[in-house]
Amino acid sequence: MTLMDSLVTATSPAPPKLIVYGQPGVGKTTFAASAGAVLIDCENGAGAVGGLTRTPYLQTWLQMRQWLVELASGAADGAHAVAIDTIDWMVQRIVEHVVVDLDGKSPNDITNTLGSSHGGYYKAREIVQNIVYRDLLPMLNAITELGAAVILLAHAANTKMTTPEGYDLRLAAPDLPQWIAPPFIEWADGVLYASRDGEDRTLKTEGTNVVLAKNRYSLPTELPLSWAALMNAMTNPNSKEIENG
Repeated sequence: MTLMDSLVTATSPAPPKLIVYGQPGVGKTTFAASAGAVLIDCENGAGAVGGLTRTPYLQTWLQMRQWLVELASGAADGAHAVAIDTIDWMVQRIVEHVVVDLDGKSPNDITNTLGSSHGGYYKAREIVQNIVYRDLLPMLNAITELGAAVILLAHAANTKMTTPEGYDLRLAAPDLPQWIAPPFIEWADGVLYASRDGEDRTLKTEGTNVVLAKNRYSLPTELPLSWAALMNAMTNPNSKEIENG
């Protein structure tokens, strides 16, 4: 048997890996609840959402990581989804872990920063990136291998981005620092923007000149902010044509 014999030609559908972002109050956490998700509570803002299974409020990266390890080790087996509320708060806790705990500073020392810790020159950013690439994303992949979708909830921010051609754009995008956002966006099967117009709450699934969005499922450009609607569109091969008439 040669390596060529191991080439894969069949499709292999897997649970989706999603970033869902939007303004506070748009319904991101309710969306996760409708997915039947186990929610990792990073910002203590999910207590009023009914029908939600969530962790206690987790205040440090090590607490969050302990839950991720348990879920990735098999506890997520049988769960419909795992959601992080929110990924921008989790990244901030990773930053605090790197610049305070790993640099030996007192927890009350607020003078240590990404630029000054670990010898300066923003070396701490590389450590944060290592944690994301080598630890966080592999654990999230392990959760999907157990059959659970992963939903990274995020706040929205007006963000300056530079295209590969060198053009600067300002877009609605997940509220992540630009030096750490790319691996999350590349990892995700869908980056979906949640917005509200009166009582209508929607998900934008394709990027425009003002909104960062993408998907790997040929979704309609806009869907109701509903897990059921999203799953129906993902599993219906003609969903784009149906939406567009």
